[in-house]
Amino acid sequence: MTKTINILLVVDVVAALEADTLAGSLYMIDDNRLGGSRNQATAGLATSVAPGDEIIWTLLPIECENHAAIRAIKLPAEICEVRRETYPESDVSYWVGTVKQPVGDLPYGLTLELGSRMRTLDNGTDARLIDAALNASPGATRTRSSSRIVEAALNASAGVTRIRSS
Repeated sequence: MTKTINILLVVDVVAALEADTLAGSLYMIDDNRLGGSRNQATAGLATSVAPGDEIIWTLLPIECENHAAIRAIKLPAEICEVRRETYPESDVSYWVGTVKQPVGDLPYGLTLELGSRMRTLDNGTDARLIDAALNASPGATRTRSSSRIVEAALNASAGVTRIRSS
């Protein structure tokens, strides 16, 4: 069964610009914890995906008066084809990826624009896609608090960008 997986990037723009790094200022959350995703609310989010899944990345700055945007997502096109889309009649963008084949344990790069500066999370121990078939936790349960945190974060971003679901 294919599904749409939403990944929300929450960034503390002021802290990132002051420290001149994303370290400690970027938190990533997805809505696929029960499907095997791990490391919620960290820059090392491991999103569990399967071929045919659609991934939607959106960015939410903690301080709304500061500009923040995703400028690039680096993934091998033969594994996950990624494209930037913009909501009609706005300059609000989001990124969509279609998983074409099993990903194994695949780190990916993110380039974010914060204020007038670009910051890149290079491949390594940061964000990654992981195979759903290998990483699903059949006994996983979502606690009320973690469910509310993810739901609140996704709902908060809805005011800035709409999150599509299947």
